[in-house]
Amino acid sequence: MLFASARSRTRARGGCSDEKKLENADEIAAFIFEPLIQGAGGMVMYEPEVLEELIALAKDKGVITIADEIMTGFGRTGKMFATDYIQTKPDIYCMSKGLTGGAMALGVTTCTQEIFDAFLSEDRRKTLFHSHSFTANPLACTAALASLDLLLLPETQAQIKALHQSHVEFAQKLKAEKASTVDSVRVRGTILAIEIHTEEGTSYFSNIRDMAYNFFLEKGILMRPLGNIIYLLTPYCIQQEDLDYVYACIEEFLDFK
Repeated sequence: MLFASARSRTRARGGCSDEKKLENADEIAAFIFEPLIQGAGGMVMYEPEVLEELIALAKDKGVITIADEIMTGFGRTGKMFATDYIQTKPDIYCMSKGLTGGAMALGVTTCTQEIFDAFLSEDRRKTLFHSHSFTANPLACTAALASLDLLLLPETQAQIKALHQSHVEFAQKLKAEKASTVDSVRVRGTILAIEIHTEEGTSYFSNIRDMAYNFFLEKGILMRPLGNIIYLLTPYCIQQEDLDYVYACIEEFLDFK
């Protein structure tokens, strides 16, 4: 099976090419993407307009679109799903993590009626064979329902907006005061990513990763840097005092580094 993936750092930041075309569409089974934020790729962020064009292009050629909302879903980008920033919706959603608030492992995949109907048959050869070891685990599903109840509370939604505003203000401060230390500061919803300047350029294998990990661990902060990119996926229940402490430690590390 062939698939297409939006993985170019430059294109993700800059946008689509003026020449909008999809070559060899008949050989592409699906377009799989992380909406608005490429997580493990370095918290690379791109604009909703880019994704809108990509999905529309795929749909125009009959290519199935699959949104990986495992990291971006359930409020992480400021909306319930990252694809809520666009009008054209994908055919398949992959969800996990935020579904239970991280309390238990649970994944859910949804699809359009058209895809569902393609497997709805008494002919066993059309069966969608899939792993079912933990299908509808009652405890995991209960945790998900409880987590969703909390997520949809007005207080939680207000906290998500407040986290975003705090990140924006801190990002502006870093851009103004640490311009020689950081190459980029990016914010989307409750996600803050800081790309630290290095002579070697951005790399997943930068030794800043180990320096940052150990530095923050000693401060009581569990962080998982991606090379020279440090980022926050703050829990929605974090108190402002704790968030300010994390910010202060980030500034200290940038000075220390």
